This record gives sequence, C-alpha cells and structure tokens, in this order.
Amino acid sequence: MSARDADAYLAKLSSDKRATLDKVRRAIRAAAPDAEEGLSYGVPAFILGKPIAGYSAGAAHCSYFPMSGAITAQFEDELAKYQVSKGGFRFPIGKPPPATLIRKLVKARVAEIEAAKPAKKTATADEAVAVYLKTLKHPLKTEIEAVRVIVLGADPAISEGIKWNAPSFRTEKEWFATFHVRAQESVQLVLHLGARKRPKVKAVKIADPNGLMKWLGKDRAMVTMGSGRNISANRKALEAIVRAWIRQL
Repeated sequence: MSARDADAYLAKLSSDKRATLDKVRRAIRAAAPDAEEGLSYGVPAFILGKPIAGYSAGAAHCSYFPMSGAITAQFEDELAKYQVSKGGFRFPIGKPPPATLIRKLVKARVAEIEAAKPAKKTATADEAVAVYLKTLKHPLKTEIEAVRVIVLGADPAISEGIKWNAPSFRTEKEWFATFHVRAQESVQLVLHLGARKRPKVKAVKIADPNGLMKWLGKDRAMVTMGSGRNISANRKALEAIVRAWIRQL
C-alpha cells in the first residue's frame, strides 16, 4: 500500500477528472499529513489505522467517501447541494468540494476513529507499588512485602499507592502511612496524618503493648517491625495500631 496506487489510479483518468481529484487528494493530505495513501474498496484512500477518506471518478461525476455514514449525516447541511448517499457524495467534474469542507470531513472522521479506540489502561495504585517493589533493591524486601500485606489486610478501607517516592497507604480520607525504605536493618513504617495542614492537631494516642512505635511528634510515629520472624510475631499488634491510627484521620 503506497501513494503509487493512487498515482496509478489517477493516471488512467482523463485530464479533467485527474485534475479534479488531484485537488481533492491534496486537500485530504493537508488535513491528515500523517495518513498513508493506498487503496480501500478499490478506490484511492488515505488511511490512519483505518480509512479516513477516499475518492473516485465515475462516467459523469466524481465522488468523495468519508468512510463513515455518520460523517455524511453530521455534515448534512454543508453537503445539501451534493448528491449524497450513505457511503459518500458526488460532485461535478471540474468542481471539487472546497478544501475547507474536506478538512472538516477528514478531521471528523479522525475524531470518530479516536473516540472508538478503547481507553488506554493506566496503572492502578497497587500496580504502581508492585512495579516499585519489583525493582527495589533492599536486604529486607521480602519483609517489606509482608508488612505491606498486613497493612492492607488491617481494614477494607485501606488502599495503596506511591506517595513521597515510596509505597504508602491511605483511606478515602487521607494518606496515613509510608514505608521508610532507607532503613536497611529493619522494616520501618512512618505513620502520619497525610499532606493536609492541621494547625490545631491534637496529640494522637495509640496503645502500643509491643513497643513498636517511636513518636516523632504529636501526630507522627515510626513503627519498627524488625526483620524475619519479628514480622509475623508482631502481625496482630501492627493491625491494631493501623486500625487505631486511621480512626484519627
């Protein structure tokens, strides 16, 4: 498929038909410079993944094909002076449609094709965390992943994402915890009250029978889960801390 197919088609026409369709061809190309030329349904066409415009010559007329019945319906008023069918419209030899009209038809067809494409899948927050952890080089990577599972399982309202350049956790209200991944000897989780300013925040009070928390401020604490067996041993304690913490949000 190439412009040579269109060249070959036009070369077989009489000079008046060729001159008429050459103007149509140039107008389409100007409207969609990235489109490829070729043949579609046996007539010269421009293609952007799908055909966006085509043209042909008949015995006593020429035709333009917007490659969509919806396009001819959309421009019903502007095509009123032409003989219109669902597939396209006819125009006299020597009187091609204005380049401005062709541009509108082409742009409408391109927009129609784009609208029909499935939406691009974007990574969900948990997928972003999974990608982060996959590439993370950390001596306690397995333990970090275990703590991640514990936090997510503490309450159905908890979700995750990448925040402050590290895996973090949140509810619908606010972010509340972030892994301190720079710590290399133990898994540490910073508990906080998110990014919103709280000028009159009250001191948070959380029961900590296992001694996992180190207070960094009245509304901020570091939870140290240690490594290895300590993670599973402190599972229930961490779940209780997380549930108590999110009630402060």
